[in-house]
Amino acid sequence: MLEIADQIGAIAESQLNSGKLRVTEAYRGYRRRLTLTIGLTIGLGLLLAAFSIREILALERETAERYTEIAHAREELKGLSARLVDAHEEERRSISRELHDEVGQALTGVLVELANLSTLIRNRDMNALAPKAGEIKKLVENSISVVRNIALLLRPSMLDDLGLLPALQWQAREVSKRSGVRVKVAAEQISEALPEELKTCVYRLVQEALHNCVQHSEAHTVRVTVRQEQARILLSIQDDGKGFHAQQERGLGLLGMEERVSHLGGSFSVDSEPGHGTVLRIVLPLAVSIHHKEPA
Repeated sequence: MLEIADQIGAIAESQLNSGKLRVTEAYRGYRRRLTLTIGLTIGLGLLLAAFSIREILALERETAERYTEIAHAREELKGLSARLVDAHEEERRSISRELHDEVGQALTGVLVELANLSTLIRNRDMNALAPKAGEIKKLVENSISVVRNIALLLRPSMLDDLGLLPALQWQAREVSKRSGVRVKVAAEQISEALPEELKTCVYRLVQEALHNCVQHSEAHTVRVTVRQEQARILLSIQDDGKGFHAQQERGLGLLGMEERVSHLGGSFSVDSEPGHGTVLRIVLPLAVSIHHKEPA
């Protein structure tokens, strides 16, 4: 009996030890899996944190760049606004000078000559009346011419009366007369029924371009070409002047022209290099789309 009891005890102890071993191995496996899971979780967390930090830093850099760009654009806008105000004031001063120097002096001369004419009439000096009346007539005609030119600068009524091409040709003749620069205008298949905004835009673009040529380019010849092609107007203005760095130098005149073209949904480009003249190329859609207006 004792021998059987010892065998049973040995078997029980063996099974107990085997159970303990299995429990120990299971615990170790669980601990390894837990350690691995915790390690992977920490690793993924660190990777996610690193990625998030990198993205945050990138966003901060981008935000700083955008802020710098906005600040720079704001400064440019302030500068352009100031230059625009100066340009308007200069235009007003120019018109004021024209009125004072030309019209004012001419009318003063008319008054003086009328006083002289009155004296001649009182003295019954009939032989001197006709020459004096001719002088007064000449002064009045000059005044009318100056007033007409100022009116055309303010609003080109010739566009309404004669159309785009005659207005451009008149403008070319006037610029050539005042500056000595040869201006040639060529037009192909231009419809008389162009939208009013489009005609005014083309006229003003040519006006500003010719002004820039006379003031800055030292050009001898300017060629203006207007062509109607399908549903658009193609305008090019080319001079043989000294040119400039088109990507670096943009004056208020060019910026105003670009804005005028953009306002009608067109495209504007400048091709120029020092010593090689300048070419302006403008494309305007015939179906005028004024950007700041809401569609009907």
